[in-house]
Amino acid sequence: MPQAPEPRRPALRELATRLGHEFRDPTLLERALVHSSMGNAGKASYERLEFLGDAILGFVVAEHLFRLQPEIPEGELTDRRARIVSREPLAEVGRSLKLQDAVEVGRGIRSEELQNARLLADLVEAVLGAIYLDGGIRAAKRFVKTHVLDHVPGTATAVAKPRDPKSQLLHWAQARGLGQPTYALREATGPDHARTFTVAVRLGEEDLGEGADRTKRAAEMAAAEAALEALRARGETGADRDAQ
Repeated sequence: MPQAPEPRRPALRELATRLGHEFRDPTLLERALVHSSMGNAGKASYERLEFLGDAILGFVVAEHLFRLQPEIPEGELTDRRARIVSREPLAEVGRSLKLQDAVEVGRGIRSEELQNARLLADLVEAVLGAIYLDGGIRAAKRFVKTHVLDHVPGTATAVAKPRDPKSQLLHWAQARGLGQPTYALREATGPDHARTFTVAVRLGEEDLGEGADRTKRAAEMAAAEAALEALRARGETGADRDAQ
């Protein structure tokens, strides 16, 4: 693969310094920063590296959470990982690294499009893929720890126990080996512009509670809260202790 054009090389070297990785093969970093709009110029985009980086990111974060607190159940680990690797936190990583200034784009791409959260998150994953290919899993883990786990806004709360009622009920159930609660729409009433949804939550063969609200998600939250209240009233939870 040809080397980056001369004007880009200093910028890529500066970026590598920000990334904390000295590339043995700088063309990998260049490839991680080529937008699909450059296809007409005969350049492969970052998309294959993004695919690889996405898988590596999920693995590294999962391993970190698994080792962090061994008693955390699977459902909570999944929830925490999803929060950390979601689009907005990764986009913040991209902005902090100024990836929008380094990506190579074709004509017609406006500067404001380079601030798009999806693009920035994709670039972070592509860069991670490049680092992995160049330096192996240790280099990839170092990047994730430094730029994702240690510095993503909201990561501290992402690795704290979630507090919304659905998460509380899920974690309570899984901690006792009862599986996952399921939510079923019972009815939807009212005109289209002001619908009210009623949702029931079930665990195994038991209906635990119902909730109603203006959106299905909010109704599910209300149903989960009703289920927690019922469990507390029966003295079955520690829901006050376990789920908070």
